[in-house]
Amino acid sequence: EKNPQYVDELEKKYSIKLPPIFKAFVQTFEFGKFNPSPQHKIKHPNKDLGSIAFDLNLDEVLNVYFEQGDYYQNDKLLPIITSGIYASGICVGISENNKDVIFLYVAGIDEKLRMISPNILQFIAELK
Repeated sequence: EKNPQYVDELEKKYSIKLPPIFKAFVQTFEFGKFNPSPQHKIKHPNKDLGSIAFDLNLDEVLNVYFEQGDYYQNDKLLPIITSGIYASGICVGISENNKDVIFLYVAGIDEKLRMISPNILQFIAELK
């Protein structure tokens, strides 16, 4: 059984405030075990890059945010699906300006941010 208080506890542990739609999502689904369907497992085409899909639990996701530092913190993006060896992947905005917006983030290129969905629920619904 999922415990919504777990999410509140993690917000306190990491001193972070998750955006409302994303928070409701992670309170409803066990993030590390969530997968829309087998054909929707998000993987990088190059297996060497080791895309993680939705395999990390919320504690691990928050840990990546703080471990990777500038990559994500300067842009106020919480990485929810990382691409392995590069600081890039699918992120959710956590600032007032980009709250709940889902981005493709690719470090090291000029236009490193691309908005791909207004929120996590629509992102999941649009997976094909």
